[in-house]
Amino acid sequence: MSKTYVLLVVECTPHLNWYETFSGVSLSDGSTIQVEQAGWEEISLTSYHDAGVVLSINKAKNPLPGTSQERHRTVKVDFVLLRSVSRGVHLQDSRNLLFGLIHANIPSVNSLNSAYMCLDRAIVFGALKDIQSKLGRENFPLIAQTFYPHHREMLITPEFPIVAKVGHAHSGFGKIKIKSSEEFQDFKSLCALHGDYVTVEPFIPWDFDMRIQKIGPYYRGFQRISSNWKGNTGNSSVIEDLEVTPQYKLWVDECSKLFGGLDILGLDLLHSKEDGKVYILELNDTAIGLVHKYELEDMKNMRDIVITKMEKLFVKKDEAGPSSRTPESQLETVELLTSQIEVLKTSVSEKDRKIAGLEQQINNLNSEKGKKKSLFGF
Repeated sequence: MSKTYVLLVVECTPHLNWYETFSGVSLSDGSTIQVEQAGWEEISLTSYHDAGVVLSINKAKNPLPGTSQERHRTVKVDFVLLRSVSRGVHLQDSRNLLFGLIHANIPSVNSLNSAYMCLDRAIVFGALKDIQSKLGRENFPLIAQTFYPHHREMLITPEFPIVAKVGHAHSGFGKIKIKSSEEFQDFKSLCALHGDYVTVEPFIPWDFDMRIQKIGPYYRGFQRISSNWKGNTGNSSVIEDLEVTPQYKLWVDECSKLFGGLDILGLDLLHSKEDGKVYILELNDTAIGLVHKYELEDMKNMRDIVITKMEKLFVKKDEAGPSSRTPESQLETVELLTSQIEVLKTSVSEKDRKIAGLEQQINNLNSEKGKKKSLFGF
């Protein structure tokens, strides 16, 4: 029996229209998808033990025309597409809403548990260190980083100049370049007024920075040139496409395995203009910004990930009718099945080789046994 499932899209970029992206899309059993798009600031919720999570969503300040954003609504959510960080600068803290969705065990892209793990820079860096320990320093050139839990421990610093980052913040907030011990002491005195941790990295003079983006099975690379040492601030940056090399692909593939799996991610890199080396700077999860010229295509790729997961969760095999999935998601399924066939072929070939080897060992043992019988007469 077909149903209507409510999809909550938590989006930090108000002009992105997820109502249009999901328009006309249904599950293979005929079930429809009701999209409710909102920012964290418009949402309040309660998670009940037996009734799930119920959301109250305020009318948007600048609603998308002809959508439910034009009115207040109360909904019970079945699935979430998370496209916004839950913690930003001062007074931008929606972690309790994230915790409420986790409490209700609502399925999501990316997973809510991964969003929780990505809340703080220190946790993400530790996960990247784990990848480095597996691949090696040369094969995963993660930038060196020092962690101070509070100002009292800020005694020994790396060689200046350095970049100090306060707490969890991204997008250039809470980040400062420090050139001397005197400046570091001044910075330390400011940190004493707050309870945030601090991370410190060597300042790398760079000529361009990069982002390797992965959305499901799709990869993109971007190169950015900026006049500001904080490449993600100001309006003077120039973004160009970048080839996703096998090395870059390996890096994002490894990152996509973190925290139970990341369907959407962006890995930020720096290219040093002094030694020509590339340094891995940080990992961004589900709320990655989209480059304008690829915006609609990337949104469709995210949509297809959501549809695939909702199919697995809500559609019983014996109830599925003719597929109403999008052509893009059908192509993705064909590519995935083709890849699985090749893996199985390789697996079968490997098993045949192992069986042949074991049979040869048995023959050798039987041969040795025959020789012993001949030698000893029994």
